[in-house]
Amino acid sequence: MRHVSTIGRLAGLLLVCAWAGSAAAGSTFSQYPGFAEYFAANPPAEAAGQADRVLARRHAPRFHLPAGHEGPIDFYRDYIAHGYLIAGDGVRIDGPTASDLNRYRDDVRAEFTHVPGAAEPRPVVYGMVERTGLWAPPEPDREAEEFTVVSYHLAFRVSGLPAGLSVAAAIPLRLVADLDDWHQLDHYTAAFVVLAGDGRPVALTLQQHNYLRTHLVGESVKLGPDGRFDIDVAIRSNELYPHNPGRAVRRAVRFLDHDARAFMMGFGERPLMSADDITHPDRTVDYALAFLPGSDAFYSFHGHLGERRGLPGRDGPPGARYNTLPELKPLPAQILDGYWREGNEGDWARYLSSRENGSDRAGFARAQAAVFHRNLDCLRRERKGCALQ
Repeated sequence: MRHVSTIGRLAGLLLVCAWAGSAAAGSTFSQYPGFAEYFAANPPAEAAGQADRVLARRHAPRFHLPAGHEGPIDFYRDYIAHGYLIAGDGVRIDGPTASDLNRYRDDVRAEFTHVPGAAEPRPVVYGMVERTGLWAPPEPDREAEEFTVVSYHLAFRVSGLPAGLSVAAAIPLRLVADLDDWHQLDHYTAAFVVLAGDGRPVALTLQQHNYLRTHLVGESVKLGPDGRFDIDVAIRSNELYPHNPGRAVRRAVRFLDHDARAFMMGFGERPLMSADDITHPDRTVDYALAFLPGSDAFYSFHGHLGERRGLPGRDGPPGARYNTLPELKPLPAQILDGYWREGNEGDWARYLSSRENGSDRAGFARAQAAVFHRNLDCLRRERKGCALQ
C-alpha cells in the first residue's frame, strides 16, 4: 500500500475519536452522570405479556439487508455463548450463559470478549412494549391519548464505520483497524413503532448512531400493504433507515451537537467529522421475535459487552438501554427530539429558540410536541381542512 503520512494517520485517528467517542478509562457510557438517578426513578420494563407479544408480532417490521450482510443474531446463543467473560474481581468464565452474564450485570469492570464461531446464526429481534402519553398538549373536551410504543432491537455481531466514509479518512484508518469490525456487538440498532390509541401505527422512530429520527406515517414514511414498516439496514454500520428499494446515501453524523444538527436539518454546512451511511437492500430477513425484561443484561449490562480495544470508540458497548443521554431517556423525549424535517424552517426556529433559552437537552423535544400532535391529527384526517406545519 502507498505510504501514508503521519499527518494523515493523525487525521484518521482524530476522525475516529470524534466519530465513535469513548467513555473514561475503566468505565462505560453506563456510568454517565444521570443514568443511575433516571433508572432509580424509572425501573426497567417487565417482559411483554401474552397480549403485548401478539401485538408486537402483528406490527413487526420487515428488515432489508444489504448483499453479504450476516444479519441479526441471537444475542445469547450466537454471541455470548462464544467467548469469555472476565469479571471485575478477575474471575473468568468461558462460554458464559445468560445466567452468568446477568450475575455480573451491574459490574462496571466486567468485560466480555466475543470469539466468533462457525455455526450458522439464528436471526432474532428483541421486542419490548411500553406506553406513554407523548407529551400531548392538553385540549378542552378531549381525553389525553395513550400511545403504545413497540421497540424492536437487532443484535449484530460487529459494527463497522459508515460505508460513505471518505477515501482520505478510510486509507489511514485501514492501517490501524478493520473498518468492517470497528467494535464488537451492535445492539443499539432499534426501531420504535408508535401505535395510536386505536391501535394504528402512526409513527416510526429509528436509532441512528447516537441519535434518533422520527417519521410520521403519511409524511415521511409509509406502511406496507400489510400495515407493517419496511426498514433498511445500512452497509457496514447497521444503522436503520426507512426503506428505499435502490441504493441510497443517507446523511449521518456522530452526535447531534449544534453544527451537526444544523447540517442534518438542512441549515448548515457538512461538519468535518461526518460520514454518510449507504443503504442498498438485497433481501429481507426472516427472524424470530424474542422478549426479555428490561432488567436483563442485554439491556442493562454496566460493563463492556464486547472486546476492549486500543483505539477510542472501539470498545464493546454496555447494555442496549444506554442508547442516548439520560435527559433524553423518557420515551416522549426520544421520539419528539427525533421529529424534525430537513429544510423545515419551523423545526429549525424551535430548535434555535430552545437552545437560546438555555433549556436542558429535552427542550427541543418539548418544543416539538405541539407540532408533532398537530401534524398527526392532520394526517389522521387525510389532510382534509388542514396542512402540515
